[in-house]
Amino acid sequence: MNSGIVMSAIASHSPRIGIEASAPHFLRGVIAGEYALGRAIQEAEPDVIVLQSAHWVTTFTWYVTCQARHTGACVSDELPDLIPGIPYDRPGDPEFGALLAEEIKAGGLLAGRNETPHYKWDYGTFVPLQYLDPAQRIPVVTMGTCILADLDECYRVGIAVRDAAVKSGKRVVFVASSALSHKLVRNPAAWPTAEHQALDRRFVAMLRDGRLEEARQFLPGFAAEAAVEMGGRNVASMLGALDGCSPDRLVGAEYGEYGPSSGAGHTNFGIRVQ
Repeated sequence: MNSGIVMSAIASHSPRIGIEASAPHFLRGVIAGEYALGRAIQEAEPDVIVLQSAHWVTTFTWYVTCQARHTGACVSDELPDLIPGIPYDRPGDPEFGALLAEEIKAGGLLAGRNETPHYKWDYGTFVPLQYLDPAQRIPVVTMGTCILADLDECYRVGIAVRDAAVKSGKRVVFVASSALSHKLVRNPAAWPTAEHQALDRRFVAMLRDGRLEEARQFLPGFAAEAAVEMGGRNVASMLGALDGCSPDRLVGAEYGEYGPSSGAGHTNFGIRVQ
């Protein structure tokens, strides 16, 4: 089987789906889509999932987890009543994490290894993975999102993920844990504005059609107008992971429903590399 990036995806991490049994009805279609995206990821038979969370925010350095095992209990600092301490226990991949850190450095960027045994996952990491890999079987390497990085730098980090995948000989899935439009309000069931929904759908259509360069050029204006989560940084990395892929090798699909959460637009989308 071919190695390298086998899928690059966007996954929802709304804290309101942190516990499936208590998730609101308006996010049920998003949950179903996350499970469906997970099945597609599992069918791709990856050796490792690299997940970049919009809620692990770093200032100067791109940090990559290098723990052999990820264990702990996830608490949402924003909404501890929704995610009060949910346990996780998943394998890591220290070798791939170290290689990825070196590839980011090779691109002239600051990068470091997160090797502390005391590190605990943010909910942007925990929430999607519980749906994408419920069996907690696939090794995971997680990344922070550097707030001082512009979109071009984030795209280059995605390229570093691709290069590390090729050099490692492993099959890698990249997941950007992020909403699309993200102008938040204090009403949990509120949809994005009609204008922001239209921008979200326009961007998703570009991904579905394999128009990745068009999507890259569209992203800065889209991120500014619709307040895309983390300024679109995670989405830029998602695009970078597919840099150089021929459009005829790409198969994009939106899984489940597009849904609301406090004014943000949530979807689960994957681009498979054939």
